[in-house]
Order: sequence, then C-alpha cells, then structure tokens
Amino acid sequence: GTFVSLFTAVLATQAILMSMGSSRTISRPSALGAGGKRRVWRFDFMGASRYFFSMSGVILLVGAMAIGGKGLNLGIDFTSGTRITASLVKPATDSQVRSVVSAAGAPSPQVQRITNNALGPYVFQISAKQLQPNKLGQVRGALQSNFGLRSPPDETSVGPTFGRTVANSAVVAIIASLIVISAYVALRFEWKFAIPVLIALMHDLLITSGVYSLTGREVTTATVAALLTILGYSLYDTIIVFDRVRENIPRMPRAAFSQIVNRSMSEVLTRSIATTSCTLMPIVALLFFGGGGVLGDFAFALLIGVASGAYSSIFIASPVLTHWKERETVYRARRHRIEAELGHVPAYAAGADVEPVRRPTARREGRITAPEPETVSAAEFEQMKRDLDIEQPPSRHTSTLTKRLAAREADADGAAADQRAPARRPDRTPDAGPGLRDDGAAEVRPDRTPDAGPEPAPDIAENEGIAPAPKPKRPPKSRSRSRRHGRRR
Repeated sequence: GTFVSLFTAVLATQAILMSMGSSRTISRPSALGAGGKRRVWRFDFMGASRYFFSMSGVILLVGAMAIGGKGLNLGIDFTSGTRITASLVKPATDSQVRSVVSAAGAPSPQVQRITNNALGPYVFQISAKQLQPNKLGQVRGALQSNFGLRSPPDETSVGPTFGRTVANSAVVAIIASLIVISAYVALRFEWKFAIPVLIALMHDLLITSGVYSLTGREVTTATVAALLTILGYSLYDTIIVFDRVRENIPRMPRAAFSQIVNRSMSEVLTRSIATTSCTLMPIVALLFFGGGGVLGDFAFALLIGVASGAYSSIFIASPVLTHWKERETVYRARRHRIEAELGHVPAYAAGADVEPVRRPTARREGRITAPEPETVSAAEFEQMKRDLDIEQPPSRHTSTLTKRLAAREADADGAAADQRAPARRPDRTPDAGPGLRDDGAAEVRPDRTPDAGPEPAPDIAENEGIAPAPKPKRPPKSRSRSRRHGRRR
C-alpha cells in the first residue's frame, strides 16, 4: 500500500493535474490549487512554548497515574486465555452476561459489547483465563439457555508461551522503529534534529497508552500495529516542519533561531492541519461504522495517536529544537546582537533579513523564440575592428595548408608593394640638392613629408616594360556533397 501510494502521488496525480491544466474546461487557476495569497499565521509559537509544555506535562502526568494505578487491559494475545464472541438472540447487558458466564465456570470473565452488523444487534466479547474444552461447552450451553445464540460462538484460545512471544515481539518492533527513525533523521538533517523527534514520538506513545488505560480498552495486536502506524505518521508530520526550517536557515542569515522556526511553522501550519484533517476523516468513519473488534481497536488507537502526533510535531518538537539550537555560539551571538539593537527579540524577523527564494531555472533543450541580439557601444565596436586588424603570426601548431596560405598571401602583399614603388632608370643620378634655372634663379622644390606616401611614377612610358604583378589566387572553397548535387542544407 505504501509503494502504491508513492506511485500515485508522484506519477498518477501529476499526470491528472497536467491533463486538467491543459483542458479548456478548467480555466481558473484556483481549481488546481493555485489561488490567491493564502493565510499566513503570525502567532508567536516559540514565545508560547511554555504553555504547550505545561499542557502536555499535565496530560502525561494523568496518563502515567492511570497506567500506574489501573494498568493496561492487556488482551489474551499478551496474557494468554480464551476469547468468546457470541451473538445473542435476546437483549442483555454486560452485567447479565458476566453473571451467567461466571456461574458456568469461567473465572473472572471480562465482558464487552461490540458492534458487528454482520453478526446481529446483540454481540458480546467474553475474555477469561484459558478454559478447558469441557468448560467451554458449559459456557456455550449457559448462553444458549439464557439468551439464545444466533450462530455458534467464535472461540479463540492462546497459550502463555505464545502470549509472551507476542509481547516481546511488540516491544522489539517499537524499539527498532525508534532506532531506525533516529538514524534517518540524523542522516537527513543532523543529529540534533533526532532528539526532538524522539521526544515527540515518546510523547505520542505515552498519551495513547494513557488514554487506553483511562478508558479501559483492551490492548490487542491491532493496538500494537496502530502504535507503529502512529510512529510513522508523527515522523512524517515532524519532517514537514523540520524540512522547512532547514530551507529557511540559509535564507535568514541574520535572524535568531526562534524567528526562523516561527516563520517556518507559520508557513506549514495550514498544510499540517489540512493533512491531519484528511487523515482523521477515514479513521473516524472506520471507528463509528467499521464495527467493533479488531477494526475498532485499530481505529481508536489511530484516532488518538494521529491527533497527538499533529500536536507534538508543531508544539513539542519544534520548541525543543529551538531551545537546543539557540545554545550554539552562532545563534547565541545573533540573539545578543538583536537584543542590543532592538532591546528585545521580535517573534518574526524583518522583511529585509529574509532573502528571496532562489528557484533553479529549468534547462530547456531547444529555443522557442529567437535569441535577443547583443548590442555594443561605438567604442567597443571600434576596438573590435582594431583587434581584427592585428595580424597574428601562424602558430607552430597550425596545419600545413594554413601555413602555405599565409605564405602565399605574404608574397602577394610584397609583390603589390613592389608594383606601387616608383621605377628608377639606371641613366639617372639622384639629385644632390636644389638646381639652378636658366635665368640663374634657384629652383625651389616642394618638400615631401614622410606621410605623403610613395612617389608616383613620373611617366607612363617608363613603366611599359614592367610586367604587372600577378594577383594572388584564393584557395578553392570546400563544398559539401549536398551542395555539389544542388541541394542546400
């Protein structure tokens, strides 16, 4: 059942919600639980912890006194004996049935009327010490003669050895459950979180046992199964609170631990109440409409334990954790700092002390929309152009083809530079300085600056014999097979 519930909660429920969300009939988000802002509790849970401790102490004291005085009404599964379930024809009371059974030879019988619609309106459960077959026959005959029997009674006998084995197994199962729970909490959180969990679980077990002692209900194997179920539910409810505390610790690096726990409890209190209410509904239905016997004992123990577990996970485990963690150096220093600044420690931290929740963004495989173009400033654009104009020498790791292409481009640049240079005739000598004209005046020549560039060729006829430099050829572009066949990728 637990694995099926896990499967339906993780996969089936998610699939149903996704189908409902994609349908056109459900257009309101509130139909899927995504309504407006929910109610936030602003109660000082840690400030009122002493009242919760006092109330739990009174309940535990009364239960301990009942267990010490009356004891537990252990069934024949633990003490050995005989149980008779009889459906009578005539109406009768517990005292009338008890007197008839005692007269028939059953020592100190315990009679309890139970509800079982399948057997009839007058069904009684009789428990006594182990009876021999002849004694059982006498009891059966006395019931038939005084009240009448609708059907043969159900008779169960348990020996003392089996009773001790069942009792020892129950104790071992409860202790083993507590050890496993402690190890799980210590590994999931830290070892200091395990102690409040154990205190809350013992609180629930003692309250359930005290109620059983006060009401005088019989403790059977169904009761032990219910106690183990209570341990699991109480642990689940406590982990909800502690997990939120662990999430809020890094979000509130300046807050006291009491403020962290107050905020965490205010966030999960509504969820805890809703979960407990939904759990109690089928338990109450089973208690009132499921009949007596084993189902009645199981439902009664669950009703007390689930209610106590919801109470202890919020009002017992969290305050115990707070009082313990605030003894640490870090949280003690935070508390002293807040008291020095404000004069007291508020129940809730200021909004500035709470960091927003950082939700990881889901990684998407493909893009639905085109990426936004990147923009650069004019200065960045000019710098990018200057960076692209820088010629890098070929690396030694460059391939041979790349080196050949770079050498060819260098040769082509050199040939073009030689073509732009002025051609010099061998019969001309360089001028040593300014010359004289025919009239005797000095010839003034314009100065050439280095920035003027190369001197142009003086005459086109002088350059007729010079062959133009060949243009560099570009390497052929590689074409894919699809391009060669006329297809584009």
